[in-house]
Amino acid sequence: MGYTKSMFLNPSHVLDQISVPSGAKIGDFGTGAGYFALSVIDRVGSNGTLYALDAFVPALEKLERTAQKRGVKVYTIESDFNRHIPLHDDLLHLAILGNILHQVKERERFILELLRVLSPGGRVLIVDWVASFNNMGPTIETAVTPSEAIRLFRNAGFNTGNMLPAGSHHYAFVATSPL
Repeated sequence: MGYTKSMFLNPSHVLDQISVPSGAKIGDFGTGAGYFALSVIDRVGSNGTLYALDAFVPALEKLERTAQKRGVKVYTIESDFNRHIPLHDDLLHLAILGNILHQVKERERFILELLRVLSPGGRVLIVDWVASFNNMGPTIETAVTPSEAIRLFRNAGFNTGNMLPAGSHHYAFVATSPL
């Protein structure tokens, strides 16, 4: 897939920084317009599975139509991340949080739910705004700094890796669930 922009963020470039194995089961949390979902579809191959979760049903329907045109099966799931994540335990190999952490009110609960749905050693790619940028990104009150995000994941038992290149307005890192 070609270059896709999402507010100065190139999801394909961020995904190039991590390994996305063919056949993996991946959850795209807060899929929105599907920037990460569409970038990851080709990487998982026909044996892989993509679960796209969002609270906005029209976005899920549009993503489903786009994926269908590309011959890829995507499971779209309406979901409120302040509640239970409607996925089975130990299901996912990789979870993608693209610009969603700042939107979740109950972050600790959400991260524990991620831990539940990830397989042992599963990974979470966290990408979010570095700051508010005068409300171009999240509001000042809701922005989650990189150090706060790392603290949240470590407190839940995840191991966190180094920061990855994600553009001038975003940060990215991978958190790995315990084995």
